[in-house]
Amino acid sequence: MTIARRLPLPSGSLLAAALLAASLLLQPAVATAQAERTHPAVERYNRSAKGANVEEWKRRLSEPDVRTRLDAVDSLGTKGGDEAIRPLIEATADPDYRVRTRAIDFLGTLRAVEASQVLMQLLFLSDVGRDEKLRALTSLGRIADPATGDRLVAYAKSIEDNDLACRAVYALGEIADPASKVGIAALRGTRPGTDMDRLVEDALVKIDLKEKARPIEQPTLIELERKLARQQQAQQQK
Repeated sequence: MTIARRLPLPSGSLLAAALLAASLLLQPAVATAQAERTHPAVERYNRSAKGANVEEWKRRLSEPDVRTRLDAVDSLGTKGGDEAIRPLIEATADPDYRVRTRAIDFLGTLRAVEASQVLMQLLFLSDVGRDEKLRALTSLGRIADPATGDRLVAYAKSIEDNDLACRAVYALGEIADPASKVGIAALRGTRPGTDMDRLVEDALVKIDLKEKARPIEQPTLIELERKLARQQQAQQQK
């Protein structure tokens, strides 16, 4: 019977040397791949191709088949980038509920500040469904546009639907604008038996944390010189 000999495993130093040699062999291939991805000609082609795709997806939004429009919204939301924002805003008025809600969701995912006013308008339209309004509030929280703060506070005060009011306060917490702090605090105790008070406290905590995390602005040299000049002038007047 032949007994196969077990070959000795490489020592730590030999193994490290082998790994180093393998990495050196791979470096040219990695560098070539990176160069191909970042080459200006490739970038120009990708931009032009995406632009062409966006135009095609926009065209499909007017197709009568709802599945085609849904596919167009999904493509715009996942691949269109900034160029997809305007057609997605237009898709929030689509005749089909599924297309509208998908467009609303993607506008939040894309943090589309340009859509914040349109989403706010949806909240006050009587022909817009409750689920669409809930989704619009979620997207407004993701977009985090401080310009919507006052209207969201007013909405949370006036709307009869407790869930919509609570979702509005949650969105205010995600926006975390200090200018909304007083308005949010005034909502305490307005909807007993709901999550309103908890959401108000959460929103105020988020605002405080955001303010604490804000970097301290250092004075410029001109401001320091002016401050020093004022101090010297005050000393001379004494």
